[in-house]
Amino acid sequence: MSVYSITIPCFAQMLRALASLLSKGQDSALERGYDPEILLGARLAPDMHDLARQIQYACTQAQEAVQRLTRQPVLLLTPPESLAAAQVLIEHTLAILDAADRAQIEEGAGREIAIELPNGMAFDMTGSEYAVNWAIPQFYFHLVTAYNILRHNGVPLGKADYVQHMFAYLRP
Repeated sequence: MSVYSITIPCFAQMLRALASLLSKGQDSALERGYDPEILLGARLAPDMHDLARQIQYACTQAQEAVQRLTRQPVLLLTPPESLAAAQVLIEHTLAILDAADRAQIEEGAGREIAIELPNGMAFDMTGSEYAVNWAIPQFYFHLVTAYNILRHNGVPLGKADYVQHMFAYLRP
């Protein structure tokens, strides 16, 4: 399977699901009588990042996959300060994914990629290894954590909300 096929379309469908999850979170908060913006500061454990950071990091992984595989500068994102800003960040990320050049992504599969973290750790790998072992796991980790934060805060979500793209394959 191609690097493009396992990253760009998958990131896009799951970011659309994330946008839907956030909308349901906002609706649930309003129905229950509290400010939906409180959700952005929610976290599963005291030492974990909050929902705003999970959204930021999911979008970061999707955007960086395009940037790293196509030799573009890696841009730093900041956490959204409101649910509306979260939706804008997701839409912006979807636009980047939509504009990604498939041939450039595939060409990047064989290219060397270096990940240098602020703590001094560095990882060297090919574009394919980066996609499979870094970008995809990181993306899904933050996406699932966002889902779990919303569920933990009483948002009525189920697996069908997470994998809503699967209904395109539903047998009639």
